[in-house]
Order: sequence, then C-alpha cells, then structure tokens
Amino acid sequence: MNDKFFDLKKEKQDKMINGAMQVFALKGYKLASTDDMVKVAGVSKGLWFHYFVNKAGLYTFIADYCVKYLNMELAVNLSADKDDYFDILYIVEETKASVAKIYPFVPLMIQAMEDEKDEEILEVTKSRITPYTEKVNEALERFSNENLREEVSREMLDMTVGYTLKGIREKAYSDGEFDSDKYLLAIREYFEMMKKIVYTRKADR
Repeated sequence: MNDKFFDLKKEKQDKMINGAMQVFALKGYKLASTDDMVKVAGVSKGLWFHYFVNKAGLYTFIADYCVKYLNMELAVNLSADKDDYFDILYIVEETKASVAKIYPFVPLMIQAMEDEKDEEILEVTKSRITPYTEKVNEALERFSNENLREEVSREMLDMTVGYTLKGIREKAYSDGEFDSDKYLLAIREYFEMMKKIVYTRKADR
C-alpha cells in the first residue's frame, strides 16, 4: 500500500474503504473485483492501483483497518463490570452497528473474514481477525458456565448463538440498506428468548 493514501481527503479515503469493504464482505476475497469496487466507490480504477498494488494488498489493508477501528471502540464499550454472556455479545454487536454508521459493511466484513476459506488470503485473514476474536473471548471469560442448565454445554451455546447472529446479520443486509436499529432489536429479542432457555433459574434474568 502507498502511504500517501492517507494524504487524501478523509471523504475520499472513506469512499474507497467502504467500496472495497462492501465488495469483499458481499463476495469474499476470490470473487471480489476492483471493477465492482470502482462502481461502488465512484472513483477511477487508476486511483485504486496508484495506492494499492494488487487485490491481496488491498484486502490486507481493509481487513486490518476494519479490525483496528472496531477494536478501538470495543476497548471503550466492553467494560469489566459486564459478565453476562448475552449482554457481552450484545455490546459487541451494538458496537459493530455503531461503527456501521461510518463504515456500513463492518459487521458483514467481520463475518466474511471469519468465514473466509480462500487459501491465497487465509493466513492474512487469520492474522488480522485474531485481535478481534481475542478481545471478544477475553470479555466472555468473565461469564461463568455454572449459569447454564446442565444439558447446555458452552460449545452448544457458542454454536447456536453464532448461527443465530449470522442469520440475523445476513437478513439485515439482504433487506437492502443496513438498518442498525432493526438489527439490534432482532438480536435483543432472540437473546431474551435464549436466556430463558439456557440459563438456570438462579441465573435467569
């Protein structure tokens, strides 16, 4: 990447970042093309190649930018007094929704990075997503598994919640423009239902 990218006006930087992030988030690394990014961002193709030599370099920058920006916000929002599993994950998604007001495809980009399978970029993806997953997992360590019903394992809970969030997220984007309020409302409703199912009576809220 050409460091002079940051000499551009912030508005143009964000147009290019959002254009690239949208295409990578929706199509994944392999199917993403700079032609699509040019159309979304409304900038010339020459400008892309002036600042980013190839697709791998662009993806690395976008993935890194996405996680660093999100983690800065999470560092503020994930306070140490939160120890409920669903409350912690709600704050994570709430933070993504807040960041999406500037970078609309951050929630889906994080998911795309978690789902990425292309061998060409897989190591880059893993290294860039790790700081995010570590921050979330660190917060979740404050939750005691003793609050779960005997028949509910933590692994089952993680998988169930993960698939639920993925479904809600994909629906939010399939409806067109990402609506953070509807997104968070759907998550809250599902989380309240799940609490009643997976918590012991003592832990029920």
